[in-house]
Amino acid sequence: MLKISPEQHWRGIVCTVFALFLLATVASSQISDRVGRITTSNIEYGQSISIKVELLQASTLEKIEIAYRQFGMREFSRAEMSITANIATVNLPPEASLPPFLEYYLILYYSGKELPETFPVENPEQAPLRITIQPTLQEKSRIIILSPDPGESINIEDLLISVSLSQFEFSTTNQSVKVFIDDIDISNGILRYGDLIIVRPQNIDVTLPEGPHQSRVYIFDSTGIGIDSVTWSFSIKKPVSELPLAPITVSPIRYYGSIQLETRQENISASTTPYNRATISANGSYKDYQLRSYLYLTNEEKNYRQPQNRFLIVAEAPWLKFGYGDHYPTMPDLIMNGKRLRGFFANLTQEKFSLDIASGTVTRKINGLISTPFPDSLLSSEQSGDPGATFQLYDTTSGNRQWIKLKPGTYERDLFVIHPIFGKRLGTHWGFTYLKSKDDINSIQYGIRPRENAVFGTDVLLSFDRQNFEIMGQAAFSAVNNDITKGSFTDDDIDSIYYDSDEGDRRNIKNLRDFFSNIITVNENLIPLNAKNVPTLSYEGGIGLNYFNNTFRFTYLRHGESYESFGHTYLRPDVEGYSITDRLRLLKNQIFLSTGYERLHDNTSGAKPFTMNTNTANISISYLPIINFPNITLSYLYSSNKNSAEITDSVFSINDRTNRVLLHVGKEVTYYARHNLYFTFGTSLRNDHTPRDMDTRSTTVGLGSTSTFEFPLQTTFNITVNSNRIARSINEKTTITYTTIYASGQYQLINKTMTLTGSLSPTFGNIERYLVSLGAQYKFWEYLTARTEIYLYFNQKFFNNMNPTNDIVWTFSIRAEI
Repeated sequence: MLKISPEQHWRGIVCTVFALFLLATVASSQISDRVGRITTSNIEYGQSISIKVELLQASTLEKIEIAYRQFGMREFSRAEMSITANIATVNLPPEASLPPFLEYYLILYYSGKELPETFPVENPEQAPLRITIQPTLQEKSRIIILSPDPGESINIEDLLISVSLSQFEFSTTNQSVKVFIDDIDISNGILRYGDLIIVRPQNIDVTLPEGPHQSRVYIFDSTGIGIDSVTWSFSIKKPVSELPLAPITVSPIRYYGSIQLETRQENISASTTPYNRATISANGSYKDYQLRSYLYLTNEEKNYRQPQNRFLIVAEAPWLKFGYGDHYPTMPDLIMNGKRLRGFFANLTQEKFSLDIASGTVTRKINGLISTPFPDSLLSSEQSGDPGATFQLYDTTSGNRQWIKLKPGTYERDLFVIHPIFGKRLGTHWGFTYLKSKDDINSIQYGIRPRENAVFGTDVLLSFDRQNFEIMGQAAFSAVNNDITKGSFTDDDIDSIYYDSDEGDRRNIKNLRDFFSNIITVNENLIPLNAKNVPTLSYEGGIGLNYFNNTFRFTYLRHGESYESFGHTYLRPDVEGYSITDRLRLLKNQIFLSTGYERLHDNTSGAKPFTMNTNTANISISYLPIINFPNITLSYLYSSNKNSAEITDSVFSINDRTNRVLLHVGKEVTYYARHNLYFTFGTSLRNDHTPRDMDTRSTTVGLGSTSTFEFPLQTTFNITVNSNRIARSINEKTTITYTTIYASGQYQLINKTMTLTGSLSPTFGNIERYLVSLGAQYKFWEYLTARTEIYLYFNQKFFNNMNPTNDIVWTFSIRAEI
């Protein structure tokens, strides 16, 4: 085991105190009494993006959405997040991870509130949150790693850093070579035998502790310019005498299971809410066959809310995957994306044919509420007192009509979707999609306007030259009925509506009704009832090229004004335009240049009095050197919104310009510990050229470090300053400025069986708050762990609440694994 000297303990304490002293002089990050903490992993280009949000006051939260956009895009896409306990999670598709960053904000819907809240609270579209996307070095290094193997665990006495330069077309005899372990330069110990480079760290008095390490090799030409580099990780084993003896079992059968019990108490705004939860998972495999199951139970499950309990069971073979429970089917994104479905799903994958199918419910029934019946004579006064309410005739049998005030319930909505694919799933293919979704009229007694939806779509991908040249496209046509209460037209309805048509025309209309009513209810609430301008047709098409260190994409899209799919409720309708992006790799993948342009407009059917035109242009340059120098990304974005109304029209005119500049600098250094340092700066200025003059400005400056010490201590420090100028109305403009410090630490002791955590986060300015958290985790055995945490929020002032209350959150959980 790792021996920790008193000097190392003292060194760690001094470093921690010094860092806290620095942080006490400056400060800030986004502040909210709804969102506690957001975590993401380091993302590279082409990877899916996982985001986890820790929520406060989750008991009244009905739904949370994430609005996100790729670098250079004007419009935000949306997806619904999955809520489990006080944690909301979402996995964004790989297409969203385009360098240099992804922007996003959260939209929170609370019961009893008409309008949703956002995080960040102020000006989220102009000052969203960002996730840095690391470019992928698509050219493989020509340096061949010989020893140690990437990921290898090796004894310290056997460690030998060795690489081969035989893949270079020119002689490397006169080239300069640098070798590092972590940030220690061991180049003075290099031995060269032709194309072979060898360094034995023990020969130059370099001491490496047990645990993970990173080796880097750089090659420079005679002028000092970097030619190539390679980085890989390995780890140093514990001494043999300390290795535990364990039997080696080789079996094709593997299994894993866990159960976690948690209790949580939230005292928020002087109101205490208890949470009790259980999470059970069990996984097993036999060779290439897997079985996975998951069950989550909570006391938040109520019959007046959408499901809070979750369950899922999945069986998987190399060519087939199927399951039942709560899941998020992914189909062509015009039709199905980001929607939770409780039911059955299956994915079949063959060489020349694949099939995706899902069936279940997307909303469960919630009964409506009614008031005490009142007579006809009081109807006018009741309507005047609550003009936004729904009133329904309740009883006419007594001779005196009785009315009720109705809070409509939610119908159970069923959904079925099927997607056959002819060709290779990830290569050239042609697919078709059919989606059918309908509200169950009989599921509740008190509801209004049950709806029905049918969508037909097709998608195609033509892939050539090892996917370096691709042509892709998809199209979908939807039909929506906004009220199926009375069912389809009867013959008498058609005769009455089309009374001035001859008998033959009415017969043809009845035949069409008979045919289409097998697909969707046909009445006056059906969209489209006419095909002029094809308002329910949407399509997208594009081309992708990946040549000469360029990644080029062109996309054209049109979403009809009335297009709607119940499987993708966040798709923006009524938009048409194109986008162009290009990413260029230069100087042996050390410089990445990204550019883009997007032009969109609405009013696709010409029915609106004004047409909105949006233009977005962007450029970003990233420098990721192979030498020991900081990574730097600098971005500039310009966007404009302008409609066809006269600029002097103070009511309908829209004419604004937005300029944004973003800078990110990151560096890993070693000084008593390994520190990942970063500095960020962002500013956004929106100029409103209409008579309303609703200008906004946002500036953020951040500085932070994550540090890993030689002894079991990890620390994180963040300093952020936020300043936002918001125009609430023509005559009211507000500036909100605040600074936050965030400092946290994690320390392991008692042979790493106990982990202590703590954080301190004061906020100053227009927002004043102090956050203190303490936590402890103890591992009784390898399979049994207990953890407790307490969060104390000392709220002094929020910009929308000058007298907030202090809040306390306490959790305790115990986890067992097999």
